[in-house]
Amino acid sequence: MRIVSGAGRRAIVMVLAATATLAGCGDDDADFPVTPTPAVPAAAATPVSSLGADGWASTSGGTTGGNGATAAKTYTVSNRTQLVQALYGGTATVAADGSVSGGTLDAAPKLIYVSGAISLNVNAALTEQTATDYIRGSCASTQYGYADEAALTTAYLAAYRPSVWGNQRVPTGTPESARVCAAQQQRRVVQLQIPSNTSIIGLGGDARVTGGNLVMGTNSVPVENIVVRNVTFEDSFDYFPQWDPTDSTTGRWNSAYDLISVLNATRVWIDHSTFSDGARTDDRFPSVWTETVNGVDYRGSDFKVQHHDGAVDVTRLGNLVTVSNGFFFNHDKTFLIGGTDTASLTAENPTVLKVTFHDNYFLNVRQRLPRVRFGQVHVYNNLYAGVRTGTYGFLSPLTVGQSGKLYAENNAFDVPDAGVDNLYGVSVSAARTAGCAALGYTAQQCASTFFAAGNLLNGQPVDVQTPLLARFPAVTPTNWQPSGAYAYTLRSAAVLAQTVPLTAGAGKL
Repeated sequence: MRIVSGAGRRAIVMVLAATATLAGCGDDDADFPVTPTPAVPAAAATPVSSLGADGWASTSGGTTGGNGATAAKTYTVSNRTQLVQALYGGTATVAADGSVSGGTLDAAPKLIYVSGAISLNVNAALTEQTATDYIRGSCASTQYGYADEAALTTAYLAAYRPSVWGNQRVPTGTPESARVCAAQQQRRVVQLQIPSNTSIIGLGGDARVTGGNLVMGTNSVPVENIVVRNVTFEDSFDYFPQWDPTDSTTGRWNSAYDLISVLNATRVWIDHSTFSDGARTDDRFPSVWTETVNGVDYRGSDFKVQHHDGAVDVTRLGNLVTVSNGFFFNHDKTFLIGGTDTASLTAENPTVLKVTFHDNYFLNVRQRLPRVRFGQVHVYNNLYAGVRTGTYGFLSPLTVGQSGKLYAENNAFDVPDAGVDNLYGVSVSAARTAGCAALGYTAQQCASTFFAAGNLLNGQPVDVQTPLLARFPAVTPTNWQPSGAYAYTLRSAAVLAQTVPLTAGAGKL
């Protein structure tokens, strides 16, 4: 088991002092220092408030969630069915297979208190579902004749292995159609829509939501004013990821479910919550390919079967979001801000995707911390700790994407074997920038900008801005300041390793 050194080791020691258990996953070389159990606060019986949002979530009237809900709209839920009925105001129908039909999402102010552990991957009888359950409950079985997970997996790998299918086209044919059927059945169960004016708040220190995806807004229906606090989210596991041979030129497995998806929601505050892959860590799902094709070794870790997507992704028209005081560990793709490089008048564009990240603890999280397209994203007083090797090896935390505006202040990076070039990434296209301007957005709105100050790498000041701007001329100095939108207080990055682990995550209120 590999433990980071310096400030990161001190931070981990503090976590261990406040937690009860350690759990190792994978082999002895796996990079999983801790699997924390949050401490129950002394006043565990006192519900956490919906009030206190800051950052972007405090603008445009602020974010209050279900504050002020009547007694009839105040719920304590301890299983998926109860959670569904709270979201729908008691009008939903939960079918035997767990899918939800009928009813209308309740937009009235509501307080939903989560008590204990809730799995979203269950049927109406609250029985945990498997890949075979979803196959047998869908057209994967009735139309395409696959009896179970083994049968579908065998056919899928035989049809689309690189030496057979190549890397010029996405999968088509019977195995892919059957995979889609089973995936759609899983989606009907594990994805839950969150309506406007909702607070989801954990009671005590052990509130937990596993195996599913909370979604805020749809492509056509916006929602607003949502608060999530004091809840642990883990293992939004996609049983049916797709192999896409055209992804990254050589192919990748892509999964479908974030832990939380802010798709078309405005004014969202996610605070004091914990996010991870849970027990099914990525090291358990190595590449299934056994061949080298045209010099590409498909047996390597780049081709692992990815069953987890984002932790908290903000895409399409998501806007005015704050993620604060969170604990994120053992995860790969953490925050995707903007889901496409193409600007739109009705989806991703420079007027939305405004997000604040502050006082979060990132331990053994790999990348996208955050990856920013279009939005104005403020990242301050966060602690990043880990190493560059292993399943969740530190890759690139701060990534400026198409027309993204990233403002990073007073963060601490404790990654002993990292240099400044390991702290950033850029993905910007001049053609996409021109396409943004062609829609009527200004040059300033379509620009990709970066600012960084007050950051530390392994306890020493680090200038991230100068090398990034020098290496990527398409990225320019910032043309906006968060202080023009909201007030905030910076702390020295030197204190973060000692302070952030004590307050970040569920069970710390």
